[in-house]
Amino acid sequence: MERVPLDENAAARQRLTSLIDALSEDGLRKPVTPGWDVATVLAELAFWDRWAQTLVRRWRSGHIPPPTVPDWYDDAINVTLLPTWRALPGPVAAQLAIAAAEETDLEIRKAETPVVAGIFAAGQHNLLNRYIPRNTAIDRIEAAI
Repeated sequence: MERVPLDENAAARQRLTSLIDALSEDGLRKPVTPGWDVATVLAELAFWDRWAQTLVRRWRSGHIPPPTVPDWYDDAINVTLLPTWRALPGPVAAQLAIAAAEETDLEIRKAETPVVAGIFAAGQHNLLNRYIPRNTAIDRIEAAI
């Protein structure tokens, strides 16, 4: 069985917190890519951490999610939620990202061995490997600022 990357998740969460602590309100509105500023990237990250938290909680309670979704599914969710993420005040998006990372990591730490094995066997590594999207988002933000 694969190992749950608790240390890596914690390090990425700390890196996220340090980045957010260093950002001003103007910094939160710095463009990252067309249509996306720092706050929008943080809001997206908060959503996907919450999504992982919710699905891990469902796995823990015996409600296993469907094994596959279409390739376009994540993009469709991002396109749908982008206007909402853009509308959030920067400091709110930043706080949502930190809270989501903390609470998701806590939910992952509670995952029992059979749950972890089931998640990995289903190919749902992204639910447990939260350090990957966090570090990707931080890298994007740091490149922009």
